[in-house]
Formats: sequence, structure tokens, C-alpha cells
Amino acid sequence: MRVSRGTVVAAVVVLSTMGLAGSAEAAPVRAAPAQGATSADNCDWLSDNDVVGDSGHATSGDRQVTIYTAKATDAYAKAAIEGYVARYDKVWIDRSINLFTMGSSPGHPSTSTVQSNGGWKQCGPFEATWWNASWNYLETPTVRLQQSGKSYAVRACMMPKDSNTSTCTAWFVDHT
Repeated sequence: MRVSRGTVVAAVVVLSTMGLAGSAEAAPVRAAPAQGATSADNCDWLSDNDVVGDSGHATSGDRQVTIYTAKATDAYAKAAIEGYVARYDKVWIDRSINLFTMGSSPGHPSTSTVQSNGGWKQCGPFEATWWNASWNYLETPTVRLQQSGKSYAVRACMMPKDSNTSTCTAWFVDHT
């Protein structure tokens, strides 16, 4: 049997109208805390309205997690898995509780330095739906990056569905 594009579009419209289509949004997943409380409540939910740039990435198998930071406003950061996303992959972004002094180039403090500076909060994790997997893209809400001339340390983390190990980028502190 051959299905025309019109039939597929009509089916999507019907499913969407009936509320049976999957959501394009990543659904928060309540998981055991890696460090402190994990929740969507720990996201800052700033408006995502700026050009972003890759401020670091890490890979695990065929997946890549990237930390994106706002370039014009320097206001926020977010994490994304790109390239290949499988349903049930998880992504989150960690943001330090306290601010760091910015230098003339980006900083990359160690986890122990971030911990001794007050620790961090975790925005997420968010779990990939079938929709995210079909588009091979999953991102977190935003967290604040700069405030009062200083920068929070941020890092992007992921856990592929077939792994018990998380992979994170290096911590990133923005620059002046």
C-alpha cells in the first residue's frame, strides 16, 4: 500500500487535534540527585532570544552534548544533545550557586573548585521523547550566565539511555 503525503499530513493534523501527538518539549524526569536537588525548578527560565555559540562539548559514543551560551547579551546558557538522540536519553545543565570573577578569556574551574565555591544546582534532567529522537535534538531550559559583572560556572551533561554513566563538558566561566 502506498501512502501519499496528503494522507500523512491529514493523520498528523487529526492526531494533534485529538491531543494524541507527542510533545516537542522535553519532559522533566525526576531522577536521584547527582548533586543537590534535581528539578526543572532549578532552571532560571530566561528568555531564549539571543544568538548562541558553542562554549564546549563532550561526547559519549555517537552522542554529543554541548553547552551553548548567549553571545550578545551574555545572559544565559543552555545544554543540548545533538547529532544523534535516542528516546530516553537525558540532558541537564549544572550552574554554580555562587558567581566567579571573569578574566579576559573563558575560565574552566575544576569540579572541586566549583564545589568549594558553594556547589551547584542542576536544571533537569530532561528526557528525550520520540519527537526529540526523530529530530535528533534535545535541549534544556536556560540558566543565568552573568550577573553584576561576574559569571556563574556552567556545564552541560547527558546520560545516553543505554548507559549508567553521565558525560559532562568542562565547567565554563564566561569572560569580559
